[in-house]
Amino acid sequence: MNKPLMCLGMVLLAAGCTPKTVEQLPYYKLPVVQGMPLDAEAVAAVRPGMTREQVQLYIGTPLLRPLFRNDRWDYVYERTRGGKVKETRTLTVYFQGNMVSRVEDGTPKPANEGVQQP
Repeated sequence: MNKPLMCLGMVLLAAGCTPKTVEQLPYYKLPVVQGMPLDAEAVAAVRPGMTREQVQLYIGTPLLRPLFRNDRWDYVYERTRGGKVKETRTLTVYFQGNMVSRVEDGTPKPANEGVQQP
C-alpha cells in the first residue's frame, strides 16, 4: 500500500476519534491553598499583653513580615478551587514594643451568625 495514502487514512481516523472542542473534556482542578491555615482556638488564645514569642507558639510566624513595619504581623489564608475563592481568612496582630497591643480578626462572619434559632 502507498505510504502517503496510509498516513492520510490514519490522520482521518484519528481526527474522527477526537472531541470537537477541548471544553468537552472532563477535567479536575486542584484546590489551591495560599498562606497558613489558622486554628480558631489558637487565634482566640492570642490576647493583648502576650509577647511575640508567645504569639509564635500559638499561631506561628507570619509568612511575610514587612521590613519597615515591625509593629504588625499579618496572617492571610486563602483557599481557591476551580479559580474561585472558597475561603478567606485574615488576622492582624499589632505590637507595641514586644507586647501585643491589639488583635484584629478580619474573617468574614456567616450571615446567620449572631441570630438565635428558636
